Amino acid sequence: MAAALSILFPLGSGPLSPTAVTIWAVIVTAIAIATLISNRYGLIENVATVLTMSFVVVTVLVVIALPFTDFAYSGADLASGLNFQLPLGALGIALTMFGLTGVASEEITAYTYWCLEKGYARWSGPNDGTEAYRRRARGWIAVMQKDAIVSWVIYTVSTAAFFVLGAAVLHPQGLFPEGNEMILTLSETFSGVFGETGRIVFLLGAIAALGSTIWAAIPSWSRSWANALSIVGVYDWSDGRRRTFWMRVFIVFLPLMWLLTFLWINEPLLMIMVGGIAGGIFLAAVAVSALYLRGRIEPALRGGRFLHVALVVSALAIIALGIYSAVTTVIG
Repeated sequence: MAAALSILFPLGSGPLSPTAVTIWAVIVTAIAIATLISNRYGLIENVATVLTMSFVVVTVLVVIALPFTDFAYSGADLASGLNFQLPLGALGIALTMFGLTGVASEEITAYTYWCLEKGYARWSGPNDGTEAYRRRARGWIAVMQKDAIVSWVIYTVSTAAFFVLGAAVLHPQGLFPEGNEMILTLSETFSGVFGETGRIVFLLGAIAALGSTIWAAIPSWSRSWANALSIVGVYDWSDGRRRTFWMRVFIVFLPLMWLLTFLWINEPLLMIMVGGIAGGIFLAAVAVSALYLRGRIEPALRGGRFLHVALVVSALAIIALGIYSAVTTVIG
């Protein structure tokens, strides 16, 4: 996000200059902390939704416009991308994408907190063993299933759109995202279609999309870390005042750590790849947790046999790929 802002507003130091990127990284971090310190769920939800959807819509429209430009693609091109083949040396990137694409381990973990704060559990009420409770619980489980379907559609469409843009615009030009130049290279996906205006639209959209990522990631991880402290006995999670205190501590601490890490490594693409592989490994742990937790739910609320088989197959596939990611990372 700092790189995108330094291109639009170089602050007298030139686009992507170390000074401009550093200043913007500090500004972004400060704004994120200041706007999230209130820790209000409604604000987090609304802003993240607007930012994410605005970029998804623009990206899809650009993909729809591509066939009418010099970077047109055909149905055969799209079909070739669906073959079960990987280019030589692309396995590492594929594993990274596995850990990052769609609803990854971070989003799945954070979703449990958002369900609680949205009020799903509150409206279901305590499990008193009655049929009325089961009816309410099944109703809110249906809401979660709709959440999953809608998010799956949004993530699939937006990810596929970026794959098409990369293959149709970047690949023919031999452009590869590297270092802080990554955001500038990626902007070619829009500028190649609409010229300099397209680049500006892309950068504004990137700021919106990356802003939503920051906006969602900080409160998500602050909840996970605060919850972890309660599990090891630092405080009682049911104490709302102390829970909010520790969440706010991590809302300040985590972005500062991320800022220092970025200024130290200064390689966004490398950081994304490391995070993606780690996310893939963490996703295996999430899959194990899902299987474990399903066994603790009363049979009337577990869903049918198809859901059970789908969960087991998905979990085993994720666990196998997570183990493979870990092994290849260590060996490599």
